[in-house]
Amino acid sequence: MTYIEKPTKGIWHDQPAENWEEGLVLGNGKMGMIVFGDPNKDTVIGNHGQLFLPTRNQQPTPDMSDLVDQLRLDIQSLGYDQAIKRYENEAVKRGYQGLTMSDPFVPSFECVFDFHHLEEPTAYQRQINYQTGEAVVMYEHQKERVVTQSFVSRRDDLMVYRVRNLDGLLDVTMIPTVFEREEVTGAFFSQSHQFKWHYNYTFKEGGYTVNGQFETHGGDVSTKGNDIRITGTKEIVFLFRIEPTLMTQPLNERITDYHWLFSRHRAIHQELFDRVQLTLKKDKKTDESFTALMVDAQNKSTLPLTLLEKIYDASRYMYISSSGQVTPNLQGIWSGTFSPAWSGDYTFDTNVQLSIAQALSGHLEEGLFGFFDLIDSLLPDFRENARRFYGCRGIFSSIHASSHGHHIHWNKDWPLMFYTAGAGWLGHWYYQYYRYTHDTQFLKNRCVPYLEEVVLFFEDFLTEDPDGIYRFSPSYSAENGCYDNATQDVAVLKEVLTNLIASYHVLKVDKKKIEKLTQMKEKLPGYKINDAGALKEWLPDEKNENYNHRHFSHLYPIFQSREFTKVTEPELFKAAQVAFDKRREAWLESDAGDTTSTHGRMHSALLATQFHLPDMIKDIFMLLIKQDCFYPSLMMSHYNNREVFNVDGNGAFPQVIHEMLADYHHHTLYLLQALPTEIESGEIQGLQLPDMMEVLNLKWDLDEKYLKLSLVSRIVQTLNFKLPLYPYAKIHNEPANDYVLALNKDQPVIIEIRL
Repeated sequence: MTYIEKPTKGIWHDQPAENWEEGLVLGNGKMGMIVFGDPNKDTVIGNHGQLFLPTRNQQPTPDMSDLVDQLRLDIQSLGYDQAIKRYENEAVKRGYQGLTMSDPFVPSFECVFDFHHLEEPTAYQRQINYQTGEAVVMYEHQKERVVTQSFVSRRDDLMVYRVRNLDGLLDVTMIPTVFEREEVTGAFFSQSHQFKWHYNYTFKEGGYTVNGQFETHGGDVSTKGNDIRITGTKEIVFLFRIEPTLMTQPLNERITDYHWLFSRHRAIHQELFDRVQLTLKKDKKTDESFTALMVDAQNKSTLPLTLLEKIYDASRYMYISSSGQVTPNLQGIWSGTFSPAWSGDYTFDTNVQLSIAQALSGHLEEGLFGFFDLIDSLLPDFRENARRFYGCRGIFSSIHASSHGHHIHWNKDWPLMFYTAGAGWLGHWYYQYYRYTHDTQFLKNRCVPYLEEVVLFFEDFLTEDPDGIYRFSPSYSAENGCYDNATQDVAVLKEVLTNLIASYHVLKVDKKKIEKLTQMKEKLPGYKINDAGALKEWLPDEKNENYNHRHFSHLYPIFQSREFTKVTEPELFKAAQVAFDKRREAWLESDAGDTTSTHGRMHSALLATQFHLPDMIKDIFMLLIKQDCFYPSLMMSHYNNREVFNVDGNGAFPQVIHEMLADYHHHTLYLLQALPTEIESGEIQGLQLPDMMEVLNLKWDLDEKYLKLSLVSRIVQTLNFKLPLYPYAKIHNEPANDYVLALNKDQPVIIEIRL
């Protein structure tokens, strides 16, 4: 079948999807679309990034602020286990309903297209083009070629589903599903070429509407119940738009030509996709199927370069599709179930952070406004959390959120109410957005006010030990246990204070504010190193480590804030690497690891870039591939064997690639710092760096021992070079390591390095 070419920047399959997770996924940063099924009956599912299903029992935790002093006394006298039990029992007495999942991310609509085929179709093929955002399904039936094409328009805010018979006439019935559940009731209506779903919520006022229309080139239309049958036409174009309100106008698009609609969408989508491009030396043809590429990769010991490039492209595609008006949740912008794992919500102790990891370096910075807008919408609840739990001003983020930010997902087994680092960690991206863009209006109006609310909480929350040093109590290292002074708590607040002080300097804020923050920073406890030489996850000497765990919270200064390096704090850096080695041995590389978490593997990879461990990068990539963590769209799963559709791994994958090639911090540009030797040659274009720099082009060939870098800065600055894996590298016959380069504003420079 050659009438539609296989995508170079995409993936294709010769087998239909058996479930929604295996479907072709599409999105415009607001609405998501899943196309799956077989040639006889194709299924389309629509999602809206802001539609989480309201459920019962979403009341905030009762006011517990009067118990803070007693809680701290219980922690000191009884220990955390008993203190937590007493705290939860009292919360229940006051009306707490117990650990409650967030409102779930669910389908907004679903419909089946029955093609009434008399024989089993042949030559089946389905594909998704990451570069253009279009999905295509094609096959033959009784010597007639049938094609469906789909996309979600970024220009016209429409889901578009086109059906064609290239050699004959169609006979298609649209069979709409009407969801009937405790939480929502709905109805389907149609008149002429227009139709709609109308849904009312049970546990919340309001609901939503899905408006649609279809256009044919002649033919006949008939209805039977809700079903719409269309016959005698060569082409049908279906349009859908999800509106998160009950009061909407019918869909009445005057221009329904597929090519016109698609060209308007493609111009926007492809511009985003093409901003950063990775090209690796190919080990397989780019037009081989998903199955062929995956089976080949799973049966060899070397990195599958063609597949890696496609995973990179798929991961950029995930973020483009899921960000803009919204930001990726656990499932991106897609759901085909009313029971998604962890409600398919926003999980703020690692998952959301990974899902957006590539945004700035990948030149998709405008996508972060979906994230910023989400956090802004949750701030009233975060403020209420601070008051209800701790009697504090400022903000205290929940770990799980969707339609609200009330902290109701906690109990004695999951004491997430003691995790106070979340809001500060989210603040990392506010300041980083400024660092990449130097947008001082954003810094003044959004970043600084947010960081100030984080600090305000800790001004009230922190206590002081007799020596005047702050104590974080209660304290929780994400999902790995409670004890006072979790290392991540200290690291996150230190980063917040550092970034807020820097912001004040930029904005020329009153020096008294800077002095106050500096004093707070000086009162933070220092990090601790245990007898094994490892950076401790909790500072008190008596608290033992649990290395067998999927989270790497205590290594926040390495993978996220870049607080110290081998040069600036060699002892701490070495201790952090020892801690990472022990976590690797006990969890990542152990058959006895507590779970097979993709987010843990991706954080391991991000740490491996900073510790300059190319072999570890390879091992993690191969682990994901061999353990079957990729669905046919190349979206990832949370667990091995495609268990739980989950995209935070996709969010982080390009960031791993970026950091192993070119990474900038401490006024130093690190090049090829964790590049596996099997990725022997390649090129990346358009990579963004902090402080207004862009890698116009980076091209390497390890066999030829050659690296060529084209770099431009939007401001005047000076930087150093480091190539940790190439100590003898040369620039103009001078040592490349610690080479100093002065950059003038908007003047590209080309650097050639002999490795």
